[in-house]
Amino acid sequence: MTNDDFANAFRDAFAALTAEVPGSYRTTGPAGSLLALTYSMVPALNPIIVPRAEPDPDEVAALAAEAARLGSTVPWSIRLRGVPSERISGIAAAHGRTNAQRQPFMTLSGAGSAARPSGVRRVTGDEFETFAAVVAGVFGAPPALVSSVYTKEVLDSPQVVAYVAETPAGEPVAAGVAITTGDYAALTNIGTLPALQKQGYARKVVEALLTTEAKHFYLHAEEGTVPFFEKFGFTTVEDWTMLTP
Repeated sequence: MTNDDFANAFRDAFAALTAEVPGSYRTTGPAGSLLALTYSMVPALNPIIVPRAEPDPDEVAALAAEAARLGSTVPWSIRLRGVPSERISGIAAAHGRTNAQRQPFMTLSGAGSAARPSGVRRVTGDEFETFAAVVAGVFGAPPALVSSVYTKEVLDSPQVVAYVAETPAGEPVAAGVAITTGDYAALTNIGTLPALQKQGYARKVVEALLTTEAKHFYLHAEEGTVPFFEKFGFTTVEDWTMLTP
């Protein structure tokens, strides 16, 4: 699989997620870039995703203008491969997107887990508030912000698989999501509540997500989490940049 294949899969996964969020908006430009507005207050969840290694500046400019018009009340972002060109940076700056965050893009093919580990279970739409509470605790966000995206409809989607890991007493303390499109699965929102980190809970979540029926897995990591995902066989294939307000 090429980096282009994984980049297109990421775009498609975000389109699939947005399609399930009530009240959301999405459109695709002529060169394949996606504008997806979930209307969350998290910039990464209102992105222009540019899967081409060499973006079309005119397309990005048009989608940015549309994001500014339709998403004026929420923060939105531009997410693209590598380092943005001077022209793309100028387009982003014209809309106040001047903060650049590097995101290692990691992939894994053909090495999913054979069996789901104990102490972790799948959650569906009926437990969307439980799932939101765990993710909110992991990332320091209000639960209502998380549940506005990971709604009942989203967690019941056949393309979305969400897990929580629990303590021996049955308390959910870690979470993660896989969004599948064909043979690809995007892993995201993986983490453990701060007080219970480094006890193997996030590892169990990742192992469970890797039992998803997909052949190729990918994720955006942070510098500090790259070694953790390398333990499962993920490798960094390129960097992405996210431009935010």
